[in-house]
Amino acid sequence: MKPSQEKIRSMSKKISIVLKLGFIVSIVIVILSLIAIGILVFSGEDTKSSFLAVFNVTANNGTTISIEIWSLLNMFVFMLIDTILISFAIFFVYTVFDEIRKGITPFTHENTVRIKKVAVIIAILSIVGSYSDALVDYYTIGELTWQINIIGVIIAIIIYCISLIFSYGCDLQRESDETL
Repeated sequence: MKPSQEKIRSMSKKISIVLKLGFIVSIVIVILSLIAIGILVFSGEDTKSSFLAVFNVTANNGTTISIEIWSLLNMFVFMLIDTILISFAIFFVYTVFDEIRKGITPFTHENTVRIKKVAVIIAILSIVGSYSDALVDYYTIGELTWQINIIGVIIAIIIYCISLIFSYGCDLQRESDETL
C-alpha cells in the first residue's frame, strides 16, 4: 500500500470514530427533542406548566419573558428537523470514511451519491437552520431576524462540486479496473 493510501486509511479510522460519536450525540438530541415535543403535546396542564417555566428567559433588565406553548413546540419541531438533517449528513460522511477505513476505494458511485446528499442537506440546513435561530430570537426578544445562511449555500455548492470530482474519479477507477 502506498504511503498516501495508508495515511488516508489511518486518518479515516480516527475520523470514523469522531463521526460515530457525533452521530450518537445527534441521535440523543433527536430523542430529547421528541420527548420535549411529547411533553408539550401529550402531558397534563401541570406538567406543561412546569416544563414551560424552565424555558422562561430573564432579560438583562431583569424582566422575565415567558414563551407560549405553541411557540416552544414550534422551536422544538424546527430543532428536531435540524438535528435529523445533521444526523443524516454525519451518517453519510461516516459511511464514506468507514469504507476508506476498510480499504475500499473512495471512488464509488455510492460515495458520489452520499456526497451529493450531504450537499443537499447542507443547502436545506442553510435555510431551515437559520430559520430555527430566527424563531428563538422572535420568541424571546420579539425580533424576527431570519436570513438565508449564504456561507452554508456556498459550502453546499463546494461539496456538490466535490461530488462531481468523485464522479470523475469513479469513471477513472472503473476504466482502471477494466484495463487490469
